[in-house]
Amino acid sequence: MPLIGTLDSARTQVVMTGLLEAIQAAEARIAIIDITGVPTVDTAVAQHLLQTVGAVRLMGAECVVSGIRPSIAQTITQLGIDLSHIVTRGSLADALATAMRLVEEGGGPRGVTG
Repeated sequence: MPLIGTLDSARTQVVMTGLLEAIQAAEARIAIIDITGVPTVDTAVAQHLLQTVGAVRLMGAECVVSGIRPSIAQTITQLGIDLSHIVTRGSLADALATAMRLVEEGGGPRGVTG
């Protein structure tokens, strides 16, 4: 799921709902959230991201977050937000490679969404 533009509470709720419905419909095992197009990340956006990853896991899927640029990585660490338990990759290509590896290790694909 590529995210582009500014994220607020209402938009992130729509994103989460759409992603969870897509996971259910495709019986996906992996969800990729690409934030390359998100210009800034603040505490609220980071918290919504954590909530979305948690919801994806509750659905039985793994989540890979991609597109974390140096400025966003710096902001997240300065805000003190711990993303160490989330699989992150710098680019969508790296996230896709990771997703394919995770699917292969998990005993066969049920689908990949993102």
